[in-house]
Amino acid sequence: MTRATYTLAALDWDLRTPPEVSRALKERRKELGMTQQEAARQAGVSPQWLSAFENGKGSCGTHRMMRLLGVLGLSLALHERPVTDIDRVLEGLGPGGVDA
Repeated sequence: MTRATYTLAALDWDLRTPPEVSRALKERRKELGMTQQEAARQAGVSPQWLSAFENGKGSCGTHRMMRLLGVLGLSLALHERPVTDIDRVLEGLGPGGVDA
């Protein structure tokens, strides 16, 4: 059985927040044609947890998230984040951010 190749548009994202990670994994699950129930079963998590995770609610739990990444054929890579234009803009706003 050959494994299908899928592209993941989320890899082009700069994932900086838990909701962004949740959204990327939800998109990957849908790309694979998996239901929440199937992904949850394979990852050993409850469908309720997966639903909450995909909707950015509550704590994701690192172990559960790593099992889900495995089911979706993904890994988590850490790298030094490049400085982007938005970083320069935020830096220019000072310590108070947009409310300053």
